[in-house]
Amino acid sequence: MLKILFKSAVLVFIILSVYFIVNPAACSNFMLGRVSEPAQPQPAATEPADIKGERLTPAGDQPLVPPALANPEAEDCESLHTPQPSSEPVYTQEDIDYAIASRYVELENEYAKDKKLGKDAAKDIAYKVMDDFELTQQEWEAFLERATANNLFNKIRKELAGK
Repeated sequence: MLKILFKSAVLVFIILSVYFIVNPAACSNFMLGRVSEPAQPQPAATEPADIKGERLTPAGDQPLVPPALANPEAEDCESLHTPQPSSEPVYTQEDIDYAIASRYVELENEYAKDKKLGKDAAKDIAYKVMDDFELTQQEWEAFLERATANNLFNKIRKELAGK
């Protein structure tokens, strides 16, 4: 009995999926709560041609609720196009560089505790920092240029030594 119910549920899912693939407007209308009106029968061909052309356009999908009632705030079109202030903090390039350099110095100190400093350790640290901050090789090189120009690594080492 359970197998039959499962198979019928899968069959209904497949039928609905095919229907929504073939008729994507039905899916979006369903999600938005719109109903489409059934086609009106055409009157006899006694009307002029220009009026017939107007009747050939579909009545279309009409929302269940009039637009004015559905979203009363949407009357002001200008407010829709103004960017909303983001709650996320905005970081400057100096803040990002400081965070990257701090992470590099922290990892360098961890490697120094294990006495693994050297050329290979510097590469390992650089790759870990690049992975942590999702940096490409070019971004890493640009960071190194900025950090060495501002003597950022030595500043952070002094700060960490002072703590």
